[in-house]
Amino acid sequence: MKRFVLIFILIVSTINLEAFKKHTPEEIITSTADALSVCKPLRYKNLTIFPLALSKGRDTKSIITLDEAINRNYINIKETESGDVNTVVLINTSKYYVFLLSGEIITGCKQDRMVGEDCLIPPHSGKVYLHVYCTEHGRWTKKSERFSGGLMAISPNMRKVAKTSESQSEVWDQVEEKREEIGATASPTSRYMDIVQDKKIAGKLNSYIDKFSNIPDIKNRNVVGAVAAVGDEIIVLDIFTNHRLFKKLWSKLIKSYALDAIHKTVYGKLSRRDVYNFIKNLNDAELTERKTDGVGKSFTINNENSFGTSLIFKNKITHLDLFPEVTSHPKGRIPILDFRRKTQ
Repeated sequence: MKRFVLIFILIVSTINLEAFKKHTPEEIITSTADALSVCKPLRYKNLTIFPLALSKGRDTKSIITLDEAINRNYINIKETESGDVNTVVLINTSKYYVFLLSGEIITGCKQDRMVGEDCLIPPHSGKVYLHVYCTEHGRWTKKSERFSGGLMAISPNMRKVAKTSESQSEVWDQVEEKREEIGATASPTSRYMDIVQDKKIAGKLNSYIDKFSNIPDIKNRNVVGAVAAVGDEIIVLDIFTNHRLFKKLWSKLIKSYALDAIHKTVYGKLSRRDVYNFIKNLNDAELTERKTDGVGKSFTINNENSFGTSLIFKNKITHLDLFPEVTSHPKGRIPILDFRRKTQ
């Protein structure tokens, strides 16, 4: 009997030690990448979505989205006292962690902004000064006391440019370039939201959204992310900490993916093997810590074929994005990826 009790104590101790063991960011990212399953793709016109699933469920209760927090009056986002273009101030009054996705649009106040970096705001946060970029160059007049959710995120290519350049002028240039690419009517204030609300563009976007709306609900799969490809060119990989967070953000994500597809005449198809090969870039990437305005740690992900970022909190990825890496390419064109050719 004593021997049985001793064995039981040893087993419980081992489990507890494993639960509290600290893993390196590299271990967390590679173990997640290795556990991902690439599901059967869904295709519409030139856009292909590969859902990404994890077999092991994760906590779904403690993290809510920015829109959920705004709609429930849990979070208050305002201009700073000094009126800084690239900073807003927010307070989370709830018991939840609030996740802000890089590229999410917030509207109102003196000009629309986009979230600069993935950020996880803690419960009862007090004042948090959040790094943002302006997405409405031609306005500096107050529309409202508080910011509202924009129901939109910038396109993957713009998200990547913002993260690599960390330049407000580059973001403004990207807004104008995107407007010209997709043929939207010029806006008096060069507002990004006016591009996606343009009647000519909205109809095209809605056709993509309708076709891909059920991606998070693939039967019996714990879908936590997706890889989006235009023709035979990957534009982005997005992974989230759990199915719920991914599902809540999916409408924003698919709109943003479609914005990088609707004007392109790139065709061809990728296979699941191609996507697995792209995911393998996470296994030999170099990580560099970068700034985050909330809790957890944020990292830049770099290797020969890809660039991305990851926010890690309590030994888990909150969000990771990965883009194809290139040194140069014609303006506005996403390059064909070398990772696919090397393994065939």
